[in-house]
Parts: sequence; structure tokens; C-alpha cells
Amino acid sequence: MLIAEQRSALSRFTYDFRAEGGPVIGELCFPDWAQARNARLKNPAPKWLRSSIDLRLSGAAYTIEFEYTRRGWANDTRFELMHNGVCLASAEVVVPPGFLGRARLLVTEPFSGELIRRNTLFRIRYELRRGGQTLGQVHEPDAFTTRRRLCADLPADVPLPVQGFLLFLVLQLALG
Repeated sequence: MLIAEQRSALSRFTYDFRAEGGPVIGELCFPDWAQARNARLKNPAPKWLRSSIDLRLSGAAYTIEFEYTRRGWANDTRFELMHNGVCLASAEVVVPPGFLGRARLLVTEPFSGELIRRNTLFRIRYELRRGGQTLGQVHEPDAFTTRRRLCADLPADVPLPVQGFLLFLVLQLALG
């Protein structure tokens, strides 16, 4: 199980990754200015404002890049986990047209699946489903905390960087 825990109760921009009951093995850092590949508005101060989404796990550095696939009242977005210019994982957030409806989070690489929201009253819970079967979940174990904490209970065949990427997606979609 991979756990993402908010580093500070005052900031939701940095999360520490750890295995259950273990030491910190990585981190997820949200940028000061998130910039899509096809952004209309560019970072006004690239020397001072960081615009990349950084993921570090077990000594390896990854970036999460995104682009808008459809613009509207709410944008459809494609996220990709990159390592040395190679895409390791990809997912799309698809928002239904109109004002009603819940966004769908479709995983396209390295497997085909969907993260489906199954929230309880005070907790976030997303199930990873592939071919009609539930394979695992990303969830909040506690209802009330001072620092946000999410756990990824996913199959062993899902690589650790992809688990970190799925945790990022749930943080982005549920709390973004």
C-alpha cells in the first residue's frame, strides 16, 4: 500500500509518499503555476514560479504533464506521467457537457481502466475498475484529520510510480 500524506496542515502543495508503516520514500510537489502543454496563458515568471508537477519515488524523478483535450465550461484534460521523455502512464479526465454530471477519470496507459468515485459522507474513495471488476481503491482512511492522507490499495502488478500517479489524479480530481 502506498500512502500520500500532506506535509503541512497549512499547505496542500507537497505530499510525502511512504509504504505502510515505513519511512518516506518520495514526494509529490504541486507547482506554483500549473501550465498545460497547450496553455493559452504562459507562466509570467518562469525563473521564480515553478510550473512542473514533480513526483519523486525511490530515488527516481518523474514529471506529470497535462494538456487540454476539449475546452468548454469545464475542460477535458489528459495527464501523463513522464520519465526521461518517455510516457509511463496516461489518464484523461472527461467532463460531461452541461452543468450537471460527474467527471470521469479514465486510465489509458499502462492499462485501460477507470477510477470511479465512491465517496462516503466525510471521506474520499475511488475504485479502480477494469473490465467491470474492481481491482483496488484509493481512499482516505480517516474522516477528520489536520493533514490530508490518501492510501492506494492497488494490485501488486501496478508499478510504484503509476500508483503515485493515480494518487495524484485522485488528489487533483477530488480536491483540485
